[in-house]
Amino acid sequence: MDLYIIYSAVILISLVYLLTFILIRINKYSDKAKKSAILVLLFLSLGAILKILEIADPSVKMDYIIQLVYSLTVFGAFVALSFYIKFLETPPSLTVHHSTKLPKNGGSEPKLVGAYLVSGSRSRIVDLINMIRELNAPILVFTRYPTFYQDLGENIKVIWITQASEDGIPPTKLHVIQDYAIKFAKENKYAVVIIDCVEYLLLYNEFASVFKFLASLKDYLIMMNSALVLAVDEKALDEKYYTLLLNEFEPL
Repeated sequence: MDLYIIYSAVILISLVYLLTFILIRINKYSDKAKKSAILVLLFLSLGAILKILEIADPSVKMDYIIQLVYSLTVFGAFVALSFYIKFLETPPSLTVHHSTKLPKNGGSEPKLVGAYLVSGSRSRIVDLINMIRELNAPILVFTRYPTFYQDLGENIKVIWITQASEDGIPPTKLHVIQDYAIKFAKENKYAVVIIDCVEYLLLYNEFASVFKFLASLKDYLIMMNSALVLAVDEKALDEKYYTLLLNEFEPL
């Protein structure tokens, strides 16, 4: 068999594999990430089609115009893929939408007590924080994106959840996260604890362990007249897992 045909077949299989890999996951991405993924898919599809033509008709490899188009297609696919990966690694920008409404509590002193779930874009968390600040409540945030919460207020303390640095807490240390949150609630009246890394915790722990940890932390905080708020992207969670969270946490 012609070695060039074998080479072309390997390239074709690689293109189809990457194309399929992105295609079956595209619905899990945000709108902006999806646009980048679609661009990658278009380049990969064109490259795969040209390779199929080349394998079907070996004379095509002598067509310099087709080879030029194929080279530009592969280059475009890798450039688009690099932008796509860079986008996934970059925390989303701050865009505040005034839509979140906090539940009303009785009594003369305003407070937020209970367990709540915010789904959707991270900008809704910023909106939530702005509303919580009106209550002068101390806020503790566990997140994958500590820089996202910079300059949002002096009453906000941010803890980085990471496996790669000693400056944060590893995602496998659920008991450490719980102890830190409980200590914060004991030291700060009507504290609000926000966990903006549920999906990341699930990468390193079974759902049963994470769910047990969240339910336990919720009970502790409620007993101390504090609140637990989860920030969750429902598209990134299994539907049954998201439903279980909704059974424990009131949507905002």
